[in-house]
Amino acid sequence: MVWIVLRPDAGQQGNEPSVVPWATLGTADVHALAFDPTKRDRIYFGHHGGLWESTDGGRSWHATGLSGADAMNVPVADSDRFQIAGHNVYMETTDGGGSWQAVPNDLPGLDLHAFAVDPADLDHAWAFAVGFGLFETSDAGRHWQERQTGNWGALTAYRIGETTVLLAVGPQGLGRSADGGASWTPLAYPGAPLAALAASADGSALYAATRAGLRSSGDGGATWSDTGFASQALALAVAPDDPMDVALVDEVTRFYRSPDGGTSWPAP
Repeated sequence: MVWIVLRPDAGQQGNEPSVVPWATLGTADVHALAFDPTKRDRIYFGHHGGLWESTDGGRSWHATGLSGADAMNVPVADSDRFQIAGHNVYMETTDGGGSWQAVPNDLPGLDLHAFAVDPADLDHAWAFAVGFGLFETSDAGRHWQERQTGNWGALTAYRIGETTVLLAVGPQGLGRSADGGASWTPLAYPGAPLAALAASADGSALYAATRAGLRSSGDGGATWSDTGFASQALALAVAPDDPMDVALVDEVTRFYRSPDGGTSWPAP
């Protein structure tokens, strides 16, 4: 996992509230976390060696049909059909992860450090290709157009009414785009170097996994607050039907889940 440093670290605070892990994954690294959009108890975890899933809310985990491939980005917008992207990996499944195929594409490079799918249109997506910039597709990744140059990371998407909004860390820091990535509005710094961003379906709750813990925002990223998780967080996801149901994986591969937006982290 590459930390996205926007400015010097403000310092880690003590983890005072009690947090209880649901499972320890034991992988060599941590990349991505995603809820199934229709089954809240199915959660996907991406790491350098492939894709795992849990069907009991995060209590136990097993490998899917994808192994030996870097699942750095796992934006699951459909239970059966979704794509993953990572270091020289761009693949898709049409059977819920049972089998995988390479996506034919015209990207200039496949070192994809950020990837997000439009929740209203599975064929519409954005990717950051290292060394080239931010790209957009409207045909499920077959053809891409450059939207911005520079380095991008921690990309996610959500809907406000009829508009799809992107949230990302770009060359100028954390920002929001409502025009497909053509222009960006700067947002407040979450307070520490971050590794992942997540948003509820309607953007009412935003979360940032940072070196100093989980931060949340209820005003679209204008301000950020500490939560009850103050340890280093790497992967992050929000349940599609509940903006308060948030899950994360920490730096030693422990999985946690909170029912109240990160205030408490009880045992399963």
